[in-house]
Amino acid sequence: MMIRSKRLFRNLLSERYVIVPFIIYSPILIAAIFAEYIAPYHPLETGVGPPLSPPTLNYLMGTDQLGGDIFSQVVYGARTSMFVSFISTAMAVMIGLLVGVPAGYFKGLVDEVLMRVTDVFLSIPSFILIIFLVVLFGSDIYTLTIVIGLVGWPTLARIVRAQILSLSEREFVLAVRALGASPLRTMFSEILPNTILPLIPAIMLQLGFAVLVESGVNFLALGDQNVMSWGRILWMASRSIYAGVWWGIIFPGTAILITIFSLNILSDGVSKIINPKTARSW
Repeated sequence: MMIRSKRLFRNLLSERYVIVPFIIYSPILIAAIFAEYIAPYHPLETGVGPPLSPPTLNYLMGTDQLGGDIFSQVVYGARTSMFVSFISTAMAVMIGLLVGVPAGYFKGLVDEVLMRVTDVFLSIPSFILIIFLVVLFGSDIYTLTIVIGLVGWPTLARIVRAQILSLSEREFVLAVRALGASPLRTMFSEILPNTILPLIPAIMLQLGFAVLVESGVNFLALGDQNVMSWGRILWMASRSIYAGVWWGIIFPGTAILITIFSLNILSDGVSKIINPKTARSW
């Protein structure tokens, strides 16, 4: 099983289904990592140019109503989105594993209790729950990240559970049990490593979901006002839309679109390699 996983991982690095969307996604990652070197101004700095100036050579994406450079804001907004999406997704994966692994391995009462808790979370609209928790506990960037992670785990937990149920009856797992391995060792040394690769498509979707939620919360002006984000740029631009400030909407909106689109296509590409029979064709 591990040999198959290694072979699939090598395929991920060579197939166009993965390489093309990753190339589309890579400029966002580069902007997030090297924001200080790419952005000419601080994202919260105002008066760097004439207010509501359209795109020019000096201001590549124009300026907002306070004279802030939108290009700098979009670049730093990439860092905010990547921070929130990666950290919250890592949290969601950890919680999903903590719930899905014991549910699939022990079955019975443990499975019933954990899956009913999962169903409760799945029954509540995610975005509404996130807004409620942000309003309740605070709107700083760290709270928003934690909230998205706490809300995003149920789907991952169900995927992990299904994978564990399948793996727990495989020959190599039965052989390890027959040799006297403890349940904890069997789960973490034999079963868990083989659940990570099939989980990658769902992780890609969770990353896109986190970006969308973070932008949506900030577009509603419920986010951290001390941090620049794509949603905040859209919110500020929407207040000046009557003046024809199209650039304040087009550029951050395109960044959100590219990020979510590339992550979704990347998820499809990974699914196509891992399980060609059930993956969508594109």
